[in-house]
Parts: sequence; C-alpha cells; structure tokens
Amino acid sequence: MTKAGGMIKRLATSTILSCGMLLTAAGWDSSSALSQSATDQQQKEEAPAILFSADEVDYNRELETVTARGNVEISREGRILLADTVSYDRTQDVLTASGNVSITEPTGEVTFASYVELTGDFKNGIVKDIYVLLDENTRIAGTGARRSAGNFTEIAKAVYSPCKVCEEDDGEAGTPLWRIRAARVLHDASNKTVEYEDARLEVAGVPILYTPYFQHPDPTVKRQSGLLAPSFGSTSYVGSYFSQPYYWAIDKSKDMTFTPTYTLDEGPVLSTEYRQRFDPGEMEVFGSVTQDSNDDWQGHIDAEGRFDINKTWRWGFDAEQASEKTYLSRYGFESPSELTSNLFTEGFRGASYTRVDGYYFQGLKSDDDRDTTPIVLPHMQFHGQSAPGKHGAYTTLDLDGLSLTRDEGTNSHRLSAKAGWELPHVGTLGDVTKLSLSIRSDNYMVSDVEREGKSNYSGYTGRLLPLAAIDWQMPFVNNQGTYQQVITPIAMAAWSPNGGNPDEISNEDSQSFEFDDINLFSHDRFGGLDRAEDGFRASYGLEWGIYGPQGGYTSAMFGQSYRANENDTFSSGSGLDEHMSDYVGRVTVSPNQFVDLTYRYRLDNEDLSARRNQVTLTAGSMDTLRINTTYVHFTDDAGSEEFNEREEFYFRAERQFSQYWSGMGYGRYDVDASDPLEYGIGFVYEDECFIFDGRVRRTFYQDQDLGESDEFLFRLVFKTLGEFASAAGL
Repeated sequence: MTKAGGMIKRLATSTILSCGMLLTAAGWDSSSALSQSATDQQQKEEAPAILFSADEVDYNRELETVTARGNVEISREGRILLADTVSYDRTQDVLTASGNVSITEPTGEVTFASYVELTGDFKNGIVKDIYVLLDENTRIAGTGARRSAGNFTEIAKAVYSPCKVCEEDDGEAGTPLWRIRAARVLHDASNKTVEYEDARLEVAGVPILYTPYFQHPDPTVKRQSGLLAPSFGSTSYVGSYFSQPYYWAIDKSKDMTFTPTYTLDEGPVLSTEYRQRFDPGEMEVFGSVTQDSNDDWQGHIDAEGRFDINKTWRWGFDAEQASEKTYLSRYGFESPSELTSNLFTEGFRGASYTRVDGYYFQGLKSDDDRDTTPIVLPHMQFHGQSAPGKHGAYTTLDLDGLSLTRDEGTNSHRLSAKAGWELPHVGTLGDVTKLSLSIRSDNYMVSDVEREGKSNYSGYTGRLLPLAAIDWQMPFVNNQGTYQQVITPIAMAAWSPNGGNPDEISNEDSQSFEFDDINLFSHDRFGGLDRAEDGFRASYGLEWGIYGPQGGYTSAMFGQSYRANENDTFSSGSGLDEHMSDYVGRVTVSPNQFVDLTYRYRLDNEDLSARRNQVTLTAGSMDTLRINTTYVHFTDDAGSEEFNEREEFYFRAERQFSQYWSGMGYGRYDVDASDPLEYGIGFVYEDECFIFDGRVRRTFYQDQDLGESDEFLFRLVFKTLGEFASAAGL
C-alpha cells in the first residue's frame, strides 16, 4: 500500500478537481493516463467537477480503492457529503461513508446517517439509521433507507414529524406532540411528495388514527392539487354536516377549491372558489348552490375582479347576490346587511379623476323589497383641478351624471356640473385662510316623486347653486420643555341662496346624515348631491393638543354651528334644525402605545344633555392584557333614520398567557334593554407544528327566520399536513 497523499490539511480553498474521486487518483498512474484516447479525455473534461478535502487519503493500487479519513468533505453537482471516513471502489463505482455522515442536497434537504453506500454520483444507494431534515425543520427518521436516481428516498420503519423533541428529566429524548409512524415512507424530491404505507397518527405518543395509505406534499410545496382537511359539525339551521374540500392547482396563475358539504336537514351544498391572476390584474369568484329541504334551489355568488387597462385607466367588478335574505347566515357564510354588485372603470391623470359605475343592490333586511331597490346605470363622475396660479389660486371642475331606476317607485336621472375657484393664503402671523367660490347646476328628469301634501311629480326640475365660503384657522404653539402645546381656533362661514331643495327632487344619495366633529366645518354637510345646504351658516370651534417627545399626545376639539334660517333642510333631531346647532366635539388621550381613549359626543344646545355618545378604549398589550371597549349611545330624538334610541356596550379582552397559549373573550350588550346580544370566549395554542383554536359563541338576537343560537367551533392544524376543523351549534 502506498501513502498517496500523506497528511492533507483541511483548507476551505484547497480542492482536487476530477471527474470522480478515483479518477483523480488514477491520474497518478502515468501508463493509464498515456493510454487514454482523445475521446476519453474529452469526456473527462466535460464531466462535473468534484471538490474534495480530507485530513488523510490512502490509495490502494491493487484493489483500486481510495480511503479518506478525518473531516472528509466531497462536493459534486451541488451535493455535499460529510463523513469521518469515506472509501471509493473504482471497479464497482461504489462509495461508502461512515461516522457522522450527512448529505446536503441542492434543494437544502439534509440526510444524516451512521452508514451510507452510494454510487459515485451520489444518486443511488442504501442508508442505515437515516434522519432526514426537510424544509421548516420537518424530520423523517428510520432504521434504513434506499436511495434511487437521486430523487426517491424510501425509508423503512419511519417516523415523520415537524415537532421539536424536548429532553426528559432523565436526559432521554421525549415524545413529539404529534408524529406519523409508518412501515414505509417514500419521499419523492422531484414531485415533492411524501407517501406512507401502514401509517398511524400519534398525538403525545397515543395512536389516534390509522390509514393503509396516505400522501401529502413535502414542506417545500406551497400549493398542490389534492384533498384538504375535512370538517364536520352541527348547527341548528342545517343539522349535522360533513365537508370535504378538494384543491385543484390548475397552473401557476389559477386554482380552484371545490367543497361539497352534506347536511342532514337541508341536503347537500356545493361551494367553489376560483382564483386567477392575469398580467393586467386578478379575479376571484366564490359561490355555492344547494337544493334545500323544500326542494328549492338556493345559492349565492361573491366575485371580484380588478384589471389595468393602461397606466391611466383600469376597470373592475364586484358581483354579490344571494337567493334569499337569510341564505348566507343559514349556511355559515359571511352575511352583511346589503349585497352590492358593481361594474366600473376609472382613470387617474395628474390632479384629475374619472369614474363610470353601474350598481345593483340586494338588501338583506326584513323590510327590503327588490321592486323598490334602485338600479344605478350609469353613474359618471369627473373631478379636475388646475395647477396653482398667481398667489396660489386654483380652479376645480366637477361633473356628475346619474341614472337611477326602479321597478316600482321613483326614477331619477341627474346631470350636475360644478365650477370652483379657491385661494389659500398663509398670513404673517401663521394664520391660514382659504376663500372658496363656486357655482353648481343640477338638472333632473324624474318620475313619480312623492311630495308631502301634493301629487307625485314627473318631469324636469333643477336648480342653480352659487356658493361663497371662507375658512380660517390660526394655530398657537407653545414649547414647554420636551412637550409642545398647540391651540387652534377655527372658523368657517358660507352662503348660498335659500330654497335650494325643491320637493320635485328625490333624495336618493343624501339620506344618511350625522352631524359630528368631522363635518362641523364642511361647506355642505350632505354626503351626496340630491340635497344641498342653503342659506347663511357659520361654524366656530377650538382645537387643543399637547404632544410628548415619545409620540404620546392628548387632544380635544369643541365646536358649534349657526344657521340663519330655520327650515326643513335638516330633519328634526339632527342637531342642525335650529339656528344654533348642538355642540359637537371629541377628546383623545393616547399617552403611549398601550393606551388609546377617544370620546366623541353631541350635546343639546340648551341643556347640554347628551344626544350622542361614543367612547372607544384600547389599553394594554398581548403580553399582559389587551382590552378593547366601545360604548355607543344616542337618544330617540338624535335624528337617526336607521335606529331609534340605542345604547350598546362592546367589550373584548385578549391575552398571551405563555409562549404557546393565548385567549380572548368578548361580549355585546344592549344597555337600554338590559339584555345581552352576544358573547363568546376562545383559546388558541400554537407552536412550531400544531395549532388548536377553540371558540364558544352564543347569540340572543333574531334574524328574520333565524333565531338565537349556541355555537362551538374548533380548529386543529397539523402543520405541514393540513387542518381539521369542526363547528357545532344548538
């Protein structure tokens, strides 16, 4: 035996380049090298390079074997082998490694073993005492394995788990939270799948589920077609149910999920979700269909799409419809008070904005009627603003066109145009003033407009609304050490002719109105164009704030409005139906990131009694206790067109009890009726491999034909496998 290399010190930069370990050693035999043909030489040059280092290398010429010892490292085609000892038999093209063996794949997967026997290209072989580390710290271990084509790893008597294993008090390895034991596991690195034969799922070492065959994507896969975790449970609306979703990864840009659900009382339900990305945008469509216990077909659709046309224009749609008002609530889908379908296109260019819409609505409240629900087609809007000119003045132009029709009731077709001029000015004392002048023309063709004490009106009507307004504010700043105090008096005055709301104009877009601190200084407090604030009006107020160096602050605002004329422009109880309005204001206290308190109010202008109160408090942190509370109160004469007197309290508390456990509780309470509306509690456990989410909820209100309910919901997620969810109600 010849000492071929002597002692070779392990250096990161030292390599021996060759077509194989032994081919390098064979290069030391001059007779062999001289006998190679030109073709063989070219094949050697084209073969992949090997990076090789070790503390000691022995070469046996008679047996044609190479043995490397001590910190052996071999790299070929992105695969890296580390071991204490490596031997290579040239005649068999077999490499054996023992002692702290590890093989790192180009994908990042690492295989550990006590003994490995591989072909020279590392692609085929056998492994003893195998331990495979996959993505997201997922592990597969077994007594032995067979490797094929550098792609398949077949492991015998295997265990799969992404859970960390903690040591017991005696120093022995503990049992993972969950694992899968199988007689055979096949990892397909190319298709990125893990297959099991004779598999059982164990939780805390206790077998809970057996299956003769099971397959799931390996942890590197983010999306792949296949069955998702099923769910089952029971509710008072549909009885017991079972759902089995199937995910279809159609291609890189689109996918679909089918979820058939069998319900005991209402029959099967099929829901689907389709998603697709395009070069200019994306689309998502979700829907369901069922034949209920009365043999009636029911269903819903909820679709959304957004697409760019060019750098200026885009278009989109929203489609929301349900077969009946309580369908969404009955079958457990999200249920708003109104479904809105919308088709639009819009454009942005400089300081201008253009939009064209079409709307179709479906109300889900008990008194909503499809025949009197309007269809809006089209609604056209344009806003443009010129660049500032001399002294900073600029002009604006607003155009609005609307066509609103109903099967029964009022129809309204409107064309409006508004031209404006504004001049902002900052005085030498820091006061900020803005002068605004505008003129607006509204033109209507209407039919069947209801008028109080008169017959319905059909025909043309319109108005011309000039407006002059001035806004003024002057902040006073006082620096007090590291704190800064700001006091700002604010005033606004506006005028437009009286009689700006003829009863021939139907009010379609200005029905919802609430007087508060946000619109106190608005020139026109109506949100739409069908109603306009007229006559002379003025508002005054005072804003105060103190701001700390770490971002904490406290602020307050108080104000009132004056109207020269008392008329029916604003409804009784709105706070603006008299000369002097109610007082409105807010107080915000946020000394740090852990406390945020806001109080909004409207007080009667005569006796200062509260007509509207809203208090919102957020305090604490998840590490200790996080609290969110909201209190809302408004009286029956507060001018609300949607509610009578209402007083409600909402409370939610959350806490992270430990590294893995967190919990929450919430409740909503009708203070006026002294009755709870709903409450619930929930707990979540989450670690590196498992999630448990359990919630209990009880509701006390009636939603048309759906009564009170008790619900129990829980979700179990075995990370890297999927999730198991269940819901139950009474």
